[in-house]
Amino acid sequence: MRNLVQRKLLFATVAAAGLGLASITLPAGGADPADRPASDRPAAAAAQAEPLALPPGFTAKNVDADSGVRSGLVKLTERAISKGDFNKFLAELTAPAKKEAREFKNADQAKLDSIIDQIQKNWKTKYGQDFSINDKNLVFDQRFPIAQGEVSDPTVARNNWPVPATASEAITAGGRNKPADSKEENARESELSKGRDVALIRFPASHTLPQMTVSMLKERMIVGFWRIDVPDDRGGEKIYNDLTQHLTYIRDHQADWPADVADGYRMVAHHAVAALYGVPAHTHGG
Repeated sequence: MRNLVQRKLLFATVAAAGLGLASITLPAGGADPADRPASDRPAAAAAQAEPLALPPGFTAKNVDADSGVRSGLVKLTERAISKGDFNKFLAELTAPAKKEAREFKNADQAKLDSIIDQIQKNWKTKYGQDFSINDKNLVFDQRFPIAQGEVSDPTVARNNWPVPATASEAITAGGRNKPADSKEENARESELSKGRDVALIRFPASHTLPQMTVSMLKERMIVGFWRIDVPDDRGGEKIYNDLTQHLTYIRDHQADWPADVADGYRMVAHHAVAALYGVPAHTHGG
């Protein structure tokens, strides 16, 4: 089975390269389907063998997304472990998603700060350094393939964006709970105008979490910035509750933190992304 998966992934790599997309490499550690329970392996292998590509309505194109996408994930990860302002975490969302999420005013910042404070202290004890990502390319390395391009058909694109974050999502994320307010809906639609630069980055299954795909848009007003897009039903209260759950999980499972600090940053990044998309803290055996 392992050899078969490797051959499929090699074929996917060649095919993706021919389309100008990021290469796909065999995931490491717990992401290998051979390391999973037998009942999980067929579905897991199929999901991982699937090349990362933009959905209908988009055209693959090199838009110099790699550096900006990785920088955006660094900011999201560091802000998840920063005390003082939940809104700074939300700042890494696209403009309409951020505006909607910030309408939630009842975040218990003291509760978040207490959890974060313990994580920061435990991090310094375990790794001998403060929580600060110095090398985005080391943390988000070749295990995190990127597909990039632009909107070619806005009408079709809006029905396929953001893409489902996990393979278990039964419906297209963009089709969930469209805004009832016409101004809000127009703002959402303007985000996917023709020629808008977009990117996907895939997290391999690891750290108790499944493989996840993050949908990102290039910021119009700030050069080089990329923001994360989430489904319309992911409001501020849901994100706050899920971030609290994930940070609590990280704090309470220090014994399971990776030995390598770079992998520790990957773990926190994965949990931060899962909090945005509503994926529970323990859904994968890796």
